[in-house]
Amino acid sequence: MNAKVLTLPPAKKLVGTDPTLKTAAHAKHAKRRSADKKWSYNVLPASTPLVSELTASCLGAAPLRDGQALIEAGVLAFRCRKNGEPEILLVGRRRSKKWGIPKGRVEPHLNFSELAAQEAFEEAGVVGYISPNSVGMFRERRRSKTELSRQIIEVWVYLFKVTKTLGKWPEMQKRQSRWASCQIAAEQLREPMLVHLCHWLAQHGSKI
Repeated sequence: MNAKVLTLPPAKKLVGTDPTLKTAAHAKHAKRRSADKKWSYNVLPASTPLVSELTASCLGAAPLRDGQALIEAGVLAFRCRKNGEPEILLVGRRRSKKWGIPKGRVEPHLNFSELAAQEAFEEAGVVGYISPNSVGMFRERRRSKTELSRQIIEVWVYLFKVTKTLGKWPEMQKRQSRWASCQIAAEQLREPMLVHLCHWLAQHGSKI
């Protein structure tokens, strides 16, 4: 069954500087590995027309003053079925009914895309190709374990084309994952920027 694409109002183009932008050296189509050699990923060529178009229209919210948000990086991971229909990876904690995307707080020894690819491996055991730059950003409020107030979390999202799902991964006992059509993924994720990307993938995912 083909995913139904809804007609949405144009998403807001991100205002401000994307802190995840990579240099030409980082954007090369080259295999990367972490220091512990337990995970790896490839970078989608920056010249890929659809990826370039999506990156250029990086979606998100107006910038905040420095220090107002904790920064995270994550992936909107997808694969294509034999009939070409894209599916999107959803993850969540076990015994939770809430679904999201693999993401985690930035670390000083990894750039944003490396961290995003690592989170995809650790939370869902998937490896593949990641976009050279962020394709969007959204913010959410999250209550910390030590504070009563809610902290603003700023999540920079990368497109991630899954090529393989591993048999074992670090958080397989803590999290559950599922593949969903672009339409169902949009309904589960709800965040407007992610919804926009889900419908974009429904139209263009098979061409990446």
